[in-house]
Amino acid sequence: MGNAVRADHTVPHREASVDDAVALARRLLLAGEAELTASERRRRERLGRLIADPDGRELLFALTDQVLRIDDHRRAASRFSSIVGRHSSNALGPIDRLLLRAGALVAPWLPRIVMPLVTRRIVAETRGVVLPADDPAFARHVRKRAEQGVRLNVNPLGEAILSDAEADERLAMVLERIVRPDVDYVSLKITSVVANLDPFAFEQSVDRIADRLRTVYRAATNADPVTFVNLDMEEYRDLELSLASFMRVLDEDEFVGVDAGIVLQAYIPDSHEALERLGAWAVARRARGGGHVKVRLVKGANLAMERVESELHGWEQAPYATKAEVDASFKAMLESALRPEWDDAVRIGVASHNVFDIAWALEVADAAGAHGRVDLEMLEGMAPAQARAVLAEVGDLLLYAPVVAREDIDASIAYLSRRLDENTQPENFLRASFDLVVDSPAWSEQERRFRTAVAERRTIGRERRRTPLPQADATTFRNEPYSDVTDPAVRDATEAATMPEPELVAVTDTDSIDRAVGRAADGLARWSRLDDDERRRVVRAAAAVMRRRRFETVRVMADETGKTM
Repeated sequence: MGNAVRADHTVPHREASVDDAVALARRLLLAGEAELTASERRRRERLGRLIADPDGRELLFALTDQVLRIDDHRRAASRFSSIVGRHSSNALGPIDRLLLRAGALVAPWLPRIVMPLVTRRIVAETRGVVLPADDPAFARHVRKRAEQGVRLNVNPLGEAILSDAEADERLAMVLERIVRPDVDYVSLKITSVVANLDPFAFEQSVDRIADRLRTVYRAATNADPVTFVNLDMEEYRDLELSLASFMRVLDEDEFVGVDAGIVLQAYIPDSHEALERLGAWAVARRARGGGHVKVRLVKGANLAMERVESELHGWEQAPYATKAEVDASFKAMLESALRPEWDDAVRIGVASHNVFDIAWALEVADAAGAHGRVDLEMLEGMAPAQARAVLAEVGDLLLYAPVVAREDIDASIAYLSRRLDENTQPENFLRASFDLVVDSPAWSEQERRFRTAVAERRTIGRERRRTPLPQADATTFRNEPYSDVTDPAVRDATEAATMPEPELVAVTDTDSIDRAVGRAADGLARWSRLDDDERRRVVRAAAAVMRRRRFETVRVMADETGKTM
């Protein structure tokens, strides 16, 4: 891993300067503008117009997320025509509008001819963002980047797996990249190589993940050159599973000397505590001859999914509520990770296209005297001119490079849809960067957000946010929140309630049965005499008992019906 700290001036152990960071951000943006080729400028302007237009944005999302996923040409043609009819956009140029409308008219009549052309056109617009996994195209691209002095973090893409067979296939894809002599850095998610993970079965899930990671790390250390493996993060529910399995395997004698990495998402407050644990563990591991640990800091790209997950289950969302909080969290985590006592154990990857964040990372590293501990990371194919400007400033750059086989186009479309959604949100820097000019109102707004985030980094909340929503009052109904099994307290409470053998009394005589039936009949008679308010009070009281004894109820359900926990 290269040195990503500027060599021009370094003042160790001082307070990082916001003004210096803004000045550097200004220089990076101007350099990026100067780097733009004519074709890149046209492409950026075209995408910028689409993103700025609500109809254009909807058209773009619908085409990538719907049409390209349909294998049947006739059905795809029907969907294509419907989407174009609903989302005509003036952001497209006149030629593109004409071709789009003509294609929508002809597609239902000649689907086998038109739809492959539509697919080819859409994929061509995204060329360079997702790389072909097959040679010679992949080998050619890796060689080109190496000649430019750019390193690649190769991420084999694939749709979500549902079976062990699919997990085996995905693992084989990862191992295929690891053993290549032209690949020395690979990313993978635990959910891509292990099927049906469940935080409730926490220890068993960690055991299964650890088995896979041993296979991966063993192959990586035996590769020539040795391949660096980075553990990616996606859903909030995977955070603790990823951390536990990562630390367990790398603590083992066979792998204690391995350099390895893991991602932490700044939009989750829990990541601060996770970083503390990782850092303390990495220092102890390094003290006994262990390898370095790299923490790749990202802001997070699954906010929409986390919101839906929380709304469905009656929880507060796991990520922070605002983009401003996320920005402050990102800066706080960076500064915390570069503390001097972690100097020999922890490296940091700063993954961002925001020139203010990049400049701040370099300024903080300079101020902390953290020479060689920071890698700047950007997405392959996203803002290539800006990436070249960063490379020229720093002398080193790592590009996150998704690769996909020709037959797995769905995986690339899923990735593109997620990136489009993430990068076109109103407060995202990439959204603003399509027409960002130094000293313009848009620039001033981005600078204001940056300065605010820096000022608030020391006070940002770091407590777990995903908690049950408050109980409704007497006039409002709300379903009882689900038990959140990512919370260790919930898992412990369930285990405590379900471990003892239940004390069940067998009813063996008719008198006992008659008494039970009589009590039920009396209760029903009393219920029939209650008015609505009294019935509501009884039901709420019963709900309170069920809430208090929910884990005992789980045990009864398991014993009575044979259900698993």
